[in-house]
Amino acid sequence: MGYESAFKTDIDRKRPAGSSAVYCQSFINKREGMELIYQTLIRSFVQPAILVMGDLMIDTYLRGASTRLSPEAPVPVVDISSHTSVLGGGANAAVNLRNLGAKVTFVSLTGDDYAAGLAAELLEREGVNNEVIRCDTRRTITKTRVIAGQQLLTRYDEGTEIQPDEECERQLIAMLEQQLPLHDAILIADYNKGLITDGIIDALEKINQKHKKFIAVDAKQLSRYKQLRPDLVKPNYKEAAALLRLPELSNNKARQMEEMGAGIFEATGAGITALTLDEEGALIFLKDQLLCHTAARPVNNPNVSGAGDTYISAFMLACLSDSTPATAAEIAGAAAAVAIGKSNTAHCKQSELIAYFSMKDKYVRDHAELEALCNMYKAQGKKIVFTNGCFDILHSGHVSYLERAASLGDVLIVGVNTDESIKRLKGSERPINNLGDRIQVLAGLGAITHLISFGSEANDTPEPLIRIIQPAVFAKGGDYSRESLPEAAAVEEYGGEIILLPLVPDRSTTLIIKRIYTTPVLKVAEA
Repeated sequence: MGYESAFKTDIDRKRPAGSSAVYCQSFINKREGMELIYQTLIRSFVQPAILVMGDLMIDTYLRGASTRLSPEAPVPVVDISSHTSVLGGGANAAVNLRNLGAKVTFVSLTGDDYAAGLAAELLEREGVNNEVIRCDTRRTITKTRVIAGQQLLTRYDEGTEIQPDEECERQLIAMLEQQLPLHDAILIADYNKGLITDGIIDALEKINQKHKKFIAVDAKQLSRYKQLRPDLVKPNYKEAAALLRLPELSNNKARQMEEMGAGIFEATGAGITALTLDEEGALIFLKDQLLCHTAARPVNNPNVSGAGDTYISAFMLACLSDSTPATAAEIAGAAAAVAIGKSNTAHCKQSELIAYFSMKDKYVRDHAELEALCNMYKAQGKKIVFTNGCFDILHSGHVSYLERAASLGDVLIVGVNTDESIKRLKGSERPINNLGDRIQVLAGLGAITHLISFGSEANDTPEPLIRIIQPAVFAKGGDYSRESLPEAAAVEEYGGEIILLPLVPDRSTTLIIKRIYTTPVLKVAEA
């Protein structure tokens, strides 16, 4: 696949397929907007197979508390309480691609040491195909951070950061010759640690002349890769300033770079350049022309370690899924926002990215999306309230009840029985309104944040949803008692609260149906 796919001016606005009970298709087909387009694109991330070549690093975090100084020197003593190791560098880019849904193979070079073994275990755990070559003349790059409370006290680095010898270089080239034809694209994640030699770049150029794969490059020295004519490059501001020999500014970075498309294209030969500018967002260039400037997405207490890997991973997958570059930039910015909202070197999962764009979207399609949404809300410190019902003929009693439920927290999630579930509970003549119609009407209520359907022959209660959501509050109508709720045990297991809300008198779907059936029909006399 070549980069021309990334220059499409429109995308196919397909709706996700599925049964009406699960996806509520009749409602989904009525929705428009970019959020649905983003979600559809993100779901297609499972299709590409990506080869990643880059520097493998281990990021280790030693966390603890410090309450005293050492008697040996005026330095803090840290009592370590946790020890965490994650993949960094090019390996982090590979994990990001895998978390976003792609099939990934990682090629790199390490020492033959404990850290290399740990890296292999972490790659396997993440589902990344490991084609890392071990070399006994090298040491695996490891960066260890010591953190007391929220304060980073020190970082110390280990590992070999020189170019590989001729034999290791030969093995790396042979691996590229074997693996690149089997993949749709390659991401080169060059952290300038010596892995990728000029000989490897020359070999990659020859291999790609034959197989024509999508090439993305994220490198400290992008000009080294000009001969590849990459489809996508992603410099950050510092790298772009160095590339163009410009002074680094503390603000107005976007204004400085907006007119630099020609210089960037001359230096890199890239079809698309995604120039990230931290809090100033990103500039997207098509060859030498500025396409758009995307805004940065707000994140509380951001941890930017590994954000660039997340950004280029999402951007690349969006391009391979036939996205326009502007849409790819929006998706990539959202993925980076999800990742930097986490601690340590973090990733963005496909379900989390879908959930990010679902926050404005009331109908939740499946349990994975629901779980990702709830995790996101909880990470933001929001209180989730859950309730459920048939809501067959919506009336003022329903509206009043849902408004009261919403007032108990920050987010109200409503479970809605499927048509089949209502038939089992209420009889064959119910529901009056099908699931799609009920969802559409409920979605118009401002009190409701999200809706999800539920109900199966095995279990018509919302207990499975409660176990996924684990709401702070489970709200039900006052016509129930705690003892009569089959879901009560599930709520009590995790320490949730059950609140019974009073109902509006003489307001129910059953009464409305009865009134319709018993009201005399006016007969119009024939003229």
